[in-house]
Amino acid sequence: MSAIFISYRREDTEGHAGRLFEGLRARFGDDSVFMDVVAIEPGVDFRQVIDAKIAQCDVLLALIGRQWLSAGDDNGARRIDEAQDFVRLEIAAALKRGIPVVPLLVQGARMPSAEQLPADLSDLAFRNAVELTHARWESDLAVLAKALSRHVAPAGRGGEAGVAPSTGSGGGGLKRLLAGLAVAGAGVGALTLLGGQEPGARPVDEPSAPAPRPADAETTVDGASVRLVDYVGLAGEPTGYFTQIAPNQWAEFDAGNRRGFLFQEVGRDDWSVYLLDQARGVDIQLDLHTHQVAYRMSESQPYTKLYSIVHAR
Repeated sequence: MSAIFISYRREDTEGHAGRLFEGLRARFGDDSVFMDVVAIEPGVDFRQVIDAKIAQCDVLLALIGRQWLSAGDDNGARRIDEAQDFVRLEIAAALKRGIPVVPLLVQGARMPSAEQLPADLSDLAFRNAVELTHARWESDLAVLAKALSRHVAPAGRGGEAGVAPSTGSGGGGLKRLLAGLAVAGAGVGALTLLGGQEPGARPVDEPSAPAPRPADAETTVDGASVRLVDYVGLAGEPTGYFTQIAPNQWAEFDAGNRRGFLFQEVGRDDWSVYLLDQARGVDIQLDLHTHQVAYRMSESQPYTKLYSIVHAR
């Protein structure tokens, strides 16, 4: 069964779809991610084939680029308005079945409004969107995969690869997860957490922090005195680090010393430093006791592990 369905428009996001497909397939297994409706036999109603394939999925990822909404046919009419448009059929089938639909924004695209969409797609405008950026693709993808992995088993873990136990139809567990994010007011880019640098962000003025330590280094500094935390990704993505750049201000850097988001330090105790990205409503816990970086979208939610800490000082 294909647990994750990637919907995309070829002339809009074909390259992004291929990259996303390979990244998710590496994490969840070859049979767990479905991208194209192919090999439809002559005489078969392709609408039924799409509906049947969507029915097998736990979640649909809708890749939206700059031309997703405006792409037209030979007569200049919007393809999204055509009743037989594959993208429209795929998303409408998922919405009709109550399957979670996650808009993935690429190329700096914006979410379409309900008024810009056909009636059977209007609910898409109210779904929390995730932004995938080119510069920080691996970090963005890692956080997305972390959310999906609660309900789609990573490859190599018990049972059929890519299929995790779920409650109810249409991936009910993942639906509850996404609903929790919506309640937290996460909005566009909520799952990007440590994703791409803001457009127009200023160059780093502060001296670059030291490069991350080897993965076998020891974490010995307590939360009361820590100023730098190196981490390694849970799914093999490149390492990075958090470092204090000013009193009560931290920044996250990737392995190439490129700065990502800024955080305000909001607290410390004997084992942790607590950071806040106010713009995105994201709390980060640098936990020196359990050697993990964790995040949450709301104070009412538990922290979720994001990275493993390999060194601190």
